[in-house]
Amino acid sequence: MNLTDKNPNYKEIYNLVKDLFEATEHFYHGPFDETYYSLRVYETCKEIITELEQEVSTVVILTASILHDIGKTKTDPVKVFTPLGKTDDAMKEWKRHPKLGVPIAKKILTEMGHSEEFIEKVCYLIENHDNRRDEIKNKSIELQILQDADLIADCGFAGFIRPFLYGSKFSRQIIKTIKYLQTEINRVEEDGLLNLNVSKTIAKRKIELEKRLIKEISSDIDSDLL
Repeated sequence: MNLTDKNPNYKEIYNLVKDLFEATEHFYHGPFDETYYSLRVYETCKEIITELEQEVSTVVILTASILHDIGKTKTDPVKVFTPLGKTDDAMKEWKRHPKLGVPIAKKILTEMGHSEEFIEKVCYLIENHDNRRDEIKNKSIELQILQDADLIADCGFAGFIRPFLYGSKFSRQIIKTIKYLQTEINRVEEDGLLNLNVSKTIAKRKIELEKRLIKEISSDIDSDLL
């Protein structure tokens, strides 16, 4: 790695990513605010790396964490969203974003002076961050960390807040959102989604917080009117 590779300007990368998301209709605010979500994935990667206590390519992971969802700026919103929610085929279009993000990440990192080797490592993580469970054999530790952080970042406060933002965007009543939270199981609790034991420990802490928040707000609708 050259000096630029060893010292990525994370804040500059993040600001460039924010600008691209801001130019979109859906990804700069509300439940799909990728400026917040990218920040949370970045911070969650740092948390996993710290607790893992294993040598990893931190600069590659953290750079990829900021850029991992940038391909969403190239998805077709008509194929993903309707005025009342997501389309029936939303997931098909959504799944295109990892590959769509690769050329964008390459352009950003090339212009910042990073080496081809560094860029390829970052782009490998971006392109494969959604290939979970056994879709990829012999995953690198770096990919495992990014995949886990991408899931855990939607737990805890984020997992509690985003359904309310979703409900507001698509005209769902607050009471219905609270009832949704009472019955919905966080997808991170599904067996096999997380790669690392340390990630499972971190996720458990955040999900416990999320459940406490849900329990607290559920008392607000404990009413004989319902």
